[in-house]
Amino acid sequence: MGKKQTARDQLDDNFEIEQGQVYARSLGPRGNHQHEVEFIDGEKKLVTLPPRFRNVVWLKRGHYVIVDPTVGISEKVGGEIVQVLFPKHIKDLKAAGKWPEEFSDPKTEPVQQQPLTKNDMDQDEDEEDDEDDLFVNNNRPVMSDTDSSSEEED
Repeated sequence: MGKKQTARDQLDDNFEIEQGQVYARSLGPRGNHQHEVEFIDGEKKLVTLPPRFRNVVWLKRGHYVIVDPTVGISEKVGGEIVQVLFPKHIKDLKAAGKWPEEFSDPKTEPVQQQPLTKNDMDQDEDEEDDEDDLFVNNNRPVMSDTDSSSEEED
């Protein structure tokens, strides 16, 4: 299946979950095209992203997927991602009553950005004045002023 067909299938609204496939939420990538997912029952496993999706779909922490746990089972890998669900798919599944209640919890849904109001923008301007909020590069050693002042006194 080519790249165009794979992309078209991912964006298609008419998909059916087959026998043995389950919904899961991505907890993040673990490298080598493997992602840790949490199933409806709370179980966490590594699943693989098949080669046909690798340059077509990007899977991030908090995204929902359909996993086939019977494919690609090994000691470390517990299944294969069959479909990446977009917000449009989730909305349609909720409307049809097919979305699991465990993932409908507001605590478990990924946080979506809210539009900023005027008051929020004013608070952001005040916060910009604080030096504590400045970006700190953790890759550079911190040079403290106390070391340099003691050297000058000698």
